[in-house]
Amino acid sequence: MNNYIPYHMHTEYSLLDSCTKPKEYVDLAVQNGMRALAFSEHGKPMNWTEKYGLCKEAGLKYMHAVEIYLTESIEEKVRDNYHTVLIARNMDGLRELNRMVSLSCNRDHFYYTNRLSFDEFIALSDNIITTSACLASPLNKLPREHPRYEDLVRRYDFLEIQAHHHPDQVAFNQRLLSLSKEFGKPLIAGTDTHSSTPYKAECRAVLLASKHKSYDDDAFDLTFKTGAEFEEMFRSQEAIPEADFMEAIRNTEELIGLTEEIELDTSIKYPILYGTREADSQKFEETVRDGLEEKLESGVIPREQEAAFRSAITEEMRVFKKLKMDGFMLSMSELVRWCKSQGMAIGTARGSVGGSRVAYVTDIIDLNPETWHTVFSRFCNEDRTEIGQMASAYRNVCGNTH
Repeated sequence: MNNYIPYHMHTEYSLLDSCTKPKEYVDLAVQNGMRALAFSEHGKPMNWTEKYGLCKEAGLKYMHAVEIYLTESIEEKVRDNYHTVLIARNMDGLRELNRMVSLSCNRDHFYYTNRLSFDEFIALSDNIITTSACLASPLNKLPREHPRYEDLVRRYDFLEIQAHHHPDQVAFNQRLLSLSKEFGKPLIAGTDTHSSTPYKAECRAVLLASKHKSYDDDAFDLTFKTGAEFEEMFRSQEAIPEADFMEAIRNTEELIGLTEEIELDTSIKYPILYGTREADSQKFEETVRDGLEEKLESGVIPREQEAAFRSAITEEMRVFKKLKMDGFMLSMSELVRWCKSQGMAIGTARGSVGGSRVAYVTDIIDLNPETWHTVFSRFCNEDRTEIGQMASAYRNVCGNTH
C-alpha cells in the first residue's frame, strides 16, 4: 500500500497556522495519485467553494470538512475548546455542517473562538462523519472517568491516530487503540498537515514567531506526506502494531465511499429582499418611479432630460426584469442610501454602473449618465451569460480597487 486520503489538513485559511495555499495541496495530491482531499480548517470551512473548484478541475473528489472546537458547556465561559474533525457525508451534511459552524459563531457560543457544546456535537445527524482529531481532542484532554467521555467516544465514527514522533502522541494512539477495541470504533490515520513542503513549514514558523504565537508542535512534522512516507512515520513511531495502523490508513480511503459527490449550482443568483422576486420587482419599480419624480421635482434632473430618462429607464427595467436583477439593484440602492444616512463617503460612480439611469435615480451613483452620455449596455447586457461588470455597482459602495 502506498497511498491514503489526506482529510485532516490546513491551509493559509487556518489563520496564523499555515502558509500553504489550497492549490499546493491539490497539485501534490494529483502528483501522488491521490483520489480525494478534505480541507479541515480551524473553526470554519473558509473559502470552501474555491477548494471545491480546484479539486473539481484537478479530477479529485472534494470532501467538505472543518476542524471544529468543542466546549463542555456554552453557559460557563471556560477556554477548553477541544478539537474535532467533521466531514460532510452528502449535501444535507454539508448544509448541516455549515449551519453548525454558523451556530458556533453566535455570541453565546464564542469564547476566544467559535465553539459547539458537547450536546450539540453529540446531536449531529448521521449526515456528518466525525473523527477525534489531534492531541487537543477531548478524548486526550479529558480523563476517562469524565461523565461525558463515553458519550463522546460513541459519537465518533472514527478514532484518529497520528504518526508524529512525540511521547504524548504515542500515548494517545495507544489509548485510542484500546478505545477502538472496547467500543468497536475503527481507527483512522490523520496527518494534521499544516504545510506543503519543509520550506512552507519554515514560513509557518516565522509567521507564528512574528505574531508571538506557539502551538507547542515544534517537534511535530506537519508537512505533506506521500503514502510511503506516512507508513514509515507510523513504523518508526512504534506506538501500535503495524496491522492496526495500516488498517487506519486504509480507512482514509473508505471516506471516498462514505461521502457523496458534492455538486454545486454555480448559476448566477441575485438576492431576494422582500420574500419573492415578484415582491422585489414591485418594490424596485416603486423605488425607481419615486426616485425619478423626486429628482425631476428638485431639479437634480433637468426637465430637458426627462424624456431621455423615461425612455432609457423603460428599456433598463425591461433588461433588469429579464435578468432577474431586481433584487440586486434594489439591494444596492438600499445599501448606498443607508450608508449616506450614516454619513459614510460614497464614490460618485465606479466602472460601468455609471451608464445606468436607473442606478442614478435610485442613488446607487451620483453621476448623471445623460449629461455624460455613458452607455447602459456596458453595465448590463440582456445577452450576458456571466455576472461580469454587474459587480461594479457594489464596488461603488465599498471603493474596491483592482
